[in-house]
Amino acid sequence: MLRRSFPLLLLLAVLVSNRVAAAQPLRVGRIVIDAVPVYSAAEARQGRLYTLLNLLHIQTRAALLRRFLLFHEGEPFDPALLAETERNLRLFDFLESVSVTASAPHDGVVDVSVVTHDALTTVPNASFSNEGGIATYSADVTQLDLFGSGASINVLSEHGVKRNVAAVEVIHPAVFGPHWRLDTLWSKNSDGDEERIALDRPMDSYTAPWSAGFLAEHLLRTERIFAGGSVASRFGNDHRELSAFRSLVLRSAPNGSSSLIGGIDLSDDTFAPLPDRPHDVIPASRHFRFLEGGYEWTGVQYMKFNYIDRDLRDQDFNLGRFTTLRAAVSPALRGRALTFRLRAAAGAGHAFSERSFVTGQISASTRAPRDRNTIISFDGRSVVRFDTRFPQAFVTRARVDAGWQLDRDVQFLADGQSGLRAYPDFAFEGRRRIILNAEHRMFLGHELFQLLGPGVAVFVDSGQAGNGPLRGMKSDAGVGLRVGIARLNAALIRVDWAYAFNRSPHSRRGVVWSISTAQAF
Repeated sequence: MLRRSFPLLLLLAVLVSNRVAAAQPLRVGRIVIDAVPVYSAAEARQGRLYTLLNLLHIQTRAALLRRFLLFHEGEPFDPALLAETERNLRLFDFLESVSVTASAPHDGVVDVSVVTHDALTTVPNASFSNEGGIATYSADVTQLDLFGSGASINVLSEHGVKRNVAAVEVIHPAVFGPHWRLDTLWSKNSDGDEERIALDRPMDSYTAPWSAGFLAEHLLRTERIFAGGSVASRFGNDHRELSAFRSLVLRSAPNGSSSLIGGIDLSDDTFAPLPDRPHDVIPASRHFRFLEGGYEWTGVQYMKFNYIDRDLRDQDFNLGRFTTLRAAVSPALRGRALTFRLRAAAGAGHAFSERSFVTGQISASTRAPRDRNTIISFDGRSVVRFDTRFPQAFVTRARVDAGWQLDRDVQFLADGQSGLRAYPDFAFEGRRRIILNAEHRMFLGHELFQLLGPGVAVFVDSGQAGNGPLRGMKSDAGVGLRVGIARLNAALIRVDWAYAFNRSPHSRRGVVWSISTAQAF
């Protein structure tokens, strides 16, 4: 009898064990990290230059990458944490590409492969722009992944539109541990100086229970108010700010999280006339001691594309819905008037297909009962990515700003720096502004000399700024050359030929050449 029932008992045991195994959640098995240098072994064989660049480059250490993984061996397997880790690592400028993938399950575990491709870590850069009719140039050197820590240091010398700048900035992504980001800046400018220290612990994962931030800043510089394309007033501004916040997560899931936020925002803006312009009208000084509280919801719905803004480098676009509401009060202390402040923002995106989407967000801020400085802004963007032999993308941007009872030093500009490529800087100003851009970009689809990614673009810009109804849009159209350098901190050289269809206070209709090292929008 026992011999006859033995096969049945064995079959039953197998079925029970399979059910138990199926009921147990998968866990993370072996994690393999492959940090590929700037040029792989196959690429380096194409010439001695590539071997030399690899030798001069600071190789990313696997131990550094492991510190920023949101999962560990033996923990429950969560695909959302793999996707979040990939997006977080992609934010590092010293990584050209990042891939975090899972193997097929086996023996109750899932092995994970983390593959990164380095970018050059010593980045000399010289940029020039005559956009808006004013020549600006800069030279800087950035050392990424300093001593293998992930930190960076940047030394900059810049001749800008409003001032000359000499600055040193140090950024560390893990100063007190993974995801604690420190940003320090010291700048000596032609019209003053700037010192800033910022510490941030963001919500880089849906499993994070809280976030926090701290900022201390001092800024001394000359500000300007424009009218008719010219400087109407110049004055000094001594700005000091000390702020801190902390959030507490209420609900968290892979598709989004909600949290309560509390913080302080202490700010002083002291304005003073300049010795050579003692009669210019200047704003009233502002001193606030805000105590702030609020609510925030952030949705998660990412799409990943290359050949949009950064040539072959992947970019992440979040189409998730978000809502932020913050209220603050600055008590009446030491002669300061009682002031309330309200800030709100909301946005969302929509994917029309796997290769097209639109995003939009609206923000508003105001103070009460006086000096309201009420501002409402909208920013929208659409992207259509064409899967053709030569990658193409059609990109649009819409920006609208409107203000009421603005602080005297607040105005909106429509000019070469804000998206109207064929018009001078500070061409149009006012309490309201609209900027519309559309650009069709075509890329070669691969690198020349394993470094350069050439492309071309056709574009149209239109916009206006003023104090009343916005009539008589100012427009331009043109063509441009793009050269992306994905292995060099996603550098870009942009050369545009634009024709202005309208006059401005300081320019006529006609052709304008411009060169820049950033996308126009």
